[in-house]
Amino acid sequence: MRLGLLDIGSTAARVEIVELDRSRMPKADWSVKAKTKLAEHTGGDGVVTERGIEQAVRAVRRCVRAAAAEQPDVLVAFGTSAVRDAVNGAELRCRLAEAAGTRIGVLSPRDEAAVTYCAARRWHGRPGSLMTTVDIGGGTIDVAAGTADEPDDVVTLPCGAARLTRQYLPDDPPAPEQLAELDAVLGQRLPAALHPFAGRDLGHPLALSSVLRQLAVLSESTGTDVVRHPIRLRRDRLAPWIDRLAVLDKAQRAALPGVSRSRARRILAGAVVAERTLRCIGVEELEICPWGLREGLVFRFGEAYREGWPEPRVAVKGMASALFA
Repeated sequence: MRLGLLDIGSTAARVEIVELDRSRMPKADWSVKAKTKLAEHTGGDGVVTERGIEQAVRAVRRCVRAAAAEQPDVLVAFGTSAVRDAVNGAELRCRLAEAAGTRIGVLSPRDEAAVTYCAARRWHGRPGSLMTTVDIGGGTIDVAAGTADEPDDVVTLPCGAARLTRQYLPDDPPAPEQLAELDAVLGQRLPAALHPFAGRDLGHPLALSSVLRQLAVLSESTGTDVVRHPIRLRRDRLAPWIDRLAVLDKAQRAALPGVSRSRARRILAGAVVAERTLRCIGVEELEICPWGLREGLVFRFGEAYREGWPEPRVAVKGMASALFA
């Protein structure tokens, strides 16, 4: 059975085709993506502009048209925090659904963190061992820990890199007082929120998300020696980059190792919240995990498919209804 999974995020929409009955690994057989630029077109008040909605609609249409030629048996579409948390999210989802020809679901912040943790657990491959995940997205930061397939403890905060950039770092590059305000706000919010993880054994800590992977490439590279596939993100190497990034504009940041143009504006906020988070939970380094939300969803749909005979398509659609609001 060919599952089409359409992910609508803050920078891009991406549709993947996964053959559920051929492999238990969450690897796409085919994929295509198009830029949504939702983060760029969301104001400080949380409203996505008309231009932003139109850009996202075009991206979704392009993905769905391309996927139609691959003839997936089921198309499931969902939006991340850029869609879920938009003040005009109802209108946004309605217009995206019209473009996609199917309902646009969203996960609650906690459910999104749990599904991502599940993917990391599968990648980690050590059942029964203690594992902690740190995920910094565009809208939220999630920390989860546990010893089973589902996390025992989850903290999710509205402190994602894109959101913090809109709220506290509007200038490019930001004024020193803007960066100082961001650091002060995080200094107040994070220690109390992340207190459940402080001073305890966190087992094997893993880094999820593109922001953390890009920060790892940046901080592990030296001179002309670019480490394109780092295995860890280290706090002592990350911290000095905060002041360096703060004096660069987005074009200059995009020229740095590992920093994509789409995340150049938010990479500074990502670095600040990442360093603060590691300091709060008492972790000096995170191993980079390449799997995340999409892989976690594929696992869930794969399990529904295998358990859903004689009507696996109905089972997959039922899992989508159960997962997404």
